[in-house]
Amino acid sequence: MLRLLLLFISITTIISTVSAQKLKKRTEEYGDFKEVYHIDKATKFRCGESFVVKKTTKDTLAIGRYFNAARTGEWRFGDSKSGEDYMIFNYSNDSLIYLNQELVADSFLVRAGDNYEVKKVDRPLLYIGSKNEIVRLMGKDLEIPHEIMKEGKSGFSLLEYFVDEQGNLSGPKLISGFSRDIEQSINHKLSRLSGEFLPAIVDGNPVASTFFVQVNIGLDKELFSDGKKAPGFWSTDKMPPYIFHIDMNYSIQTRIRKVYIGTKVVTTKDEMR
Repeated sequence: MLRLLLLFISITTIISTVSAQKLKKRTEEYGDFKEVYHIDKATKFRCGESFVVKKTTKDTLAIGRYFNAARTGEWRFGDSKSGEDYMIFNYSNDSLIYLNQELVADSFLVRAGDNYEVKKVDRPLLYIGSKNEIVRLMGKDLEIPHEIMKEGKSGFSLLEYFVDEQGNLSGPKLISGFSRDIEQSINHKLSRLSGEFLPAIVDGNPVASTFFVQVNIGLDKELFSDGKKAPGFWSTDKMPPYIFHIDMNYSIQTRIRKVYIGTKVVTTKDEMR
């Protein structure tokens, strides 16, 4: 019996060592967030432990495990603002174990007959992840097209998406177009998140719902001569929970130069974006 136990321990140790040797640790940073995960050297798929932290507060926003590029078992998700637990989801049996009701809205835009109305809900539409993670994923690596900056434009794109009673994503419906490149990028990123939504619930039953993605592109003009800067163009403090907004800003810096040519003064302006 002792020999069998020792043999089992030896085999387990060897398997653990081999598994550890097959995985390669990787770290990605974007904005105030750092993600640490492991890649299987043979398959190039994500495997093993993974976590996301907010660098300024050291709060853990997501922690769990991958197997063959898919999340497995229990994952814990947090709120980047409060540092509190937000959600616990079990990917092995597709079940929501815990949801911090204080961090979610009590009303949402849900189907009512042939239309969508803002109604009280038991649970709003949820993206399975940390609080506001869906906004970070859409905004990651999103760039303002050079043509917009060259022409000094400001505006916004507004897209509408739909999630049915089973959590299936469809859309988009273009409500207001401003940048086709940005709209295509947002749609591409959201299409990769299909299947990661939990439907809204009203009176104990799942219902279809809709949400909007608004990308604001603002222009700040800064005049070097007096140091004045234009106030913020967008106000999103009171944005309803069914509108996910992404703010993107760029600036035109104007430098005024005075050149003396004989008795004349020539004023020139250089603009840098």
